Amino acid sequence: MMRARALLVSMLLSAAVLSARTDVNAVADQPAAGPLTLSLLRNFTYDLGESSSVDGGKVPLVDGQWADPKGGSRFSLLPIHAIGDLDGDGAADAVVVVGEASGSTGSFSYMFAILNRNGRPMQPSEPEWLGDRTVVQRLTIESKGVVSIRFVTHQQGDAACCPTLKIDDRYRVEGGKLIGITKQVTLSAPFLHQCRSRC
Repeated sequence: MMRARALLVSMLLSAAVLSARTDVNAVADQPAAGPLTLSLLRNFTYDLGESSSVDGGKVPLVDGQWADPKGGSRFSLLPIHAIGDLDGDGAADAVVVVGEASGSTGSFSYMFAILNRNGRPMQPSEPEWLGDRTVVQRLTIESKGVVSIRFVTHQQGDAACCPTLKIDDRYRVEGGKLIGITKQVTLSAPFLHQCRSRC
């Protein structure tokens, strides 16, 4: 009787160990979420928020483009973007810039933080408005998910063709929102020279 009980206990323990190993292997075999591809980002519905010029604020890009069917603005995903982990979950997220060409002379830029949810893009909050006729020069995701962007925009007195105000901004994602960390503003000499020669 004792031997039978000992054998039964041994069999149960062996089964439990095998089950645990199988569960561990199953978790290990699960593929990690892939990075957000440019194709996904070019075919995604961006939300500008309720205060945008588009009804409902939705901009459903197809191959990186969309035009408001009501005859308003045209939108496009700008080539500049950055890939990296924004929220510390180990998945590669993205930061992109969407441009809006309005029906008048306005040309607006919006920066979006896009999180990676099982390989699919997800916009957690409204974008950061970068200004009118802004020139984005650099966009990166640094260590600890810090977003660094450099762009040149207009200051008072600038001609429409030639912005001269260079801004270096740094953000991080907190609670799904882009939160500004630091901002450095300088007069951009190359753009000032260009303006003097063209304007």
